[in-house]
Amino acid sequence: MVIKLSYLFLCFCLFLIAFSAFRNQLMSNLIILEGLMLICIVFSVLSVAELGSKSLILMLLTFAAIEAALGLALLVNFLRSYGNDFCLNMSQFFAKN
Repeated sequence: MVIKLSYLFLCFCLFLIAFSAFRNQLMSNLIILEGLMLICIVFSVLSVAELGSKSLILMLLTFAAIEAALGLALLVNFLRSYGNDFCLNMSQFFAKN
């Protein structure tokens, strides 16, 4: 069990490094965030076997679905406004009326 958790922690750290490295493209960031949520869900499934509470898994699945829906809506809005998913100048995106 400890070995699985250490691999999950390593994957989580690698996803965080990738998230900070690929911050120019919105689509890459959304995929990395989904990977982070997947790791959190796997970690909660492994920890539920010891604790016995299933509400944490349902809460994380709910947050993952909400995060995916909001990310997709943001991506579609960004693509309609600018035509690409490069986040080089986000201040223009949020200041636009």
